[in-house]
Amino acid sequence: MRNTLIFVFLFSLLSCENEPKKKTLPFEDAEDYETTMIHSHQAFLKKEKEKIKSFVDSSGLSFEATGTGLRYHIYQTTSGDSIASKDFAIITYTLTSIEGDTLYQSPKGKFQEFIVDYDIVESGLHEGIKKMRVGEKAFFILPTHLAHGISGDNAAIPSQTTLLYNVHLVAKR
Repeated sequence: MRNTLIFVFLFSLLSCENEPKKKTLPFEDAEDYETTMIHSHQAFLKKEKEKIKSFVDSSGLSFEATGTGLRYHIYQTTSGDSIASKDFAIITYTLTSIEGDTLYQSPKGKFQEFIVDYDIVESGLHEGIKKMRVGEKAFFILPTHLAHGISGDNAAIPSQTTLLYNVHLVAKR
């Protein structure tokens, strides 16, 4: 009898743990969540476009825009070699937020080198560098989707940061 009671007790205890747990969301359903997220992203993109336009207007520089949203202004031109996909780009740079906070820069006397379209740098940097010739200097404005997106880089670049590159294309190989 005692073994039967223990068995019944353990069985009832185990059967209670196997009941499905109810998931809770801050929204009524997935469709509400999706709609809310879409509106949130649309509002962010609109605000970012306005911020970029304000920066461009106040800079007094003539920035070109690409279909992806990259803005660039080449402020020192040369007749050097153009650069293309698979070239090694050798650059110096200063990277700031569009608000002016310096985030990264190449150490004095050192260069950053990357393979155009194949290395792990911002997609906006790959796109912008192909607009340049060796020896040129340029500003690139990278909207978040061409930079580090929602997450940032988990170091100096906060989430959803519009970036401004000041780039000197020193050489290619």
